[in-house]
Amino acid sequence: MTSQDQARIAARYPQRSATDYLLGGLAALAVLGAVVLVIVTGVLRSNPPVAGMVRSFEVVSPTKVTAEIVVQRRDPGAPVECTLYAQAPSFEKVAEQAVRVAPGADTLTSVDVTLTTIKEATSVSLDRCRVTS
Repeated sequence: MTSQDQARIAARYPQRSATDYLLGGLAALAVLGAVVLVIVTGVLRSNPPVAGMVRSFEVVSPTKVTAEIVVQRRDPGAPVECTLYAQAPSFEKVAEQAVRVAPGADTLTSVDVTLTTIKEATSVSLDRCRVTS
């Protein structure tokens, strides 16, 4: 390489300044902080205090649906309230009910629920479960 080539390359790619290193370090720190935040959030939310699911349901009549829900609690001695709803074929909510699950000895609790609907339902879903006091 000739000195003319080296001069052209040096003009095209100037030397890094302290500001460049500072900005690069701050960017790397921000990325590291975001990764740590995602990991911590994932670990904290991976085991919620209560979780529930609809195990099965049956449409008994055009105005009645029965469902079996399963609730899992970290602390079996904590009372829980779950909200269930039934939907019609048009996706409108045709029934909604809050179900209380009393404290017990097992972490997994199965509860049978009967919902009275205003129209014939085609599905039952669990909206949310929360620990009550």
